[in-house]
Amino acid sequence: MKGDAMTTFNPLYLKVYNVLLNQIQSGKLKHGDKVPSEKELADQFEVSRITSKKALDLLSEEKLIERIQGKGSFVIHSNAEIDASSKTKSAIANRKLIGFILPGFDDSYGMELVKAVEQRCSELGSNLLLKFSYGSKEVEEQAVNDFLQMGAEGLIVFPVHGEYVNNKLLELVSRNFPIVLIDRFIKGIPASFVCTDHRKATIEITSYLFQLGHTEIGFISPPYEGTTAIEERVMGFHIAHSEHGIKLNRDYILTEIKNSLPVHEKTNTLLNEERVVLDRFLKKHQSITAIVACEHSIGEQVMASLSKHGRSVPDDVSIVCFDSPANSKILFTHIKQDERNIALKAVNLLHEKISNSASTVQQIFISHSIAEGETTKSFALK
Repeated sequence: MKGDAMTTFNPLYLKVYNVLLNQIQSGKLKHGDKVPSEKELADQFEVSRITSKKALDLLSEEKLIERIQGKGSFVIHSNAEIDASSKTKSAIANRKLIGFILPGFDDSYGMELVKAVEQRCSELGSNLLLKFSYGSKEVEEQAVNDFLQMGAEGLIVFPVHGEYVNNKLLELVSRNFPIVLIDRFIKGIPASFVCTDHRKATIEITSYLFQLGHTEIGFISPPYEGTTAIEERVMGFHIAHSEHGIKLNRDYILTEIKNSLPVHEKTNTLLNEERVVLDRFLKKHQSITAIVACEHSIGEQVMASLSKHGRSVPDDVSIVCFDSPANSKILFTHIKQDERNIALKAVNLLHEKISNSASTVQQIFISHSIAEGETTKSFALK
């Protein structure tokens, strides 16, 4: 099949390039020989002329051929004249190109993830393309298209929140293109993923509050429609109550914090909207003595809202969350996710998929831990 549709799934220009390079290195194409034209190469390899042109341009950049307008392309080196530098360039051109898309990162979660993904890709001889989606499905989908056009052989995707399914990801997975999701999986997309067991982690952190004597516990998160990480955390909150024989008050669950970006990245309008929602919720439910914040940024907002109304943490209300940066003003008691191990497993799995296109869907959960901080204390009736 001809056309650019194929080039979006594999960097075919490198295949054309390598065939011509091998012919020059072996002496099949000698100094002064004419190289097949863009059209001839497109017909031979069943690719678009854009693809064949890119292969010829790369050979020209490496001074292996000379392109003369109106006459064609000619070999300007014999096989004996191809030096180590051209071989090095060839090796670089043959390195796998990996695309990594994520909403963003901060000190609480994501920074170590990005570092570890880049380091492991480098160790395995791959080049990494990085793009932030900033929580936008549209930006995420455009990034997928852009990376494929650049010749990415595999993708690591940290999906954004929301019920909308990224149709491009669904299409790629259906074609068995190498993709690994991290942090969460997406309903309706049977892709391999590597993440924390969010349900188990929330059961444990909620049980930790029960052990401190808290029974009136709130849960605050973004909307969880279609977002499995959030949905699994909500489910864990329910299960923890059931396992401890404590009746769940559904009014204590707030899932209206629509944007979970770090506080410093939110617009004033968004912050004001969320403050109103939080203030109303906390004022209405003053019987709550502890809160499970789905993310660190939400924990910060809850603490600010409580402080504004004269309630202190942890004396009046304890707060736990997922992730908390060590350099923050106050260390939250939190679920500590193993970002480095998530990254290593994801990159290793992706390279396995690139090497073996028939590999099965894998679901890998990475162990977590509870780190005690300054935001919790035992509850005693006053």
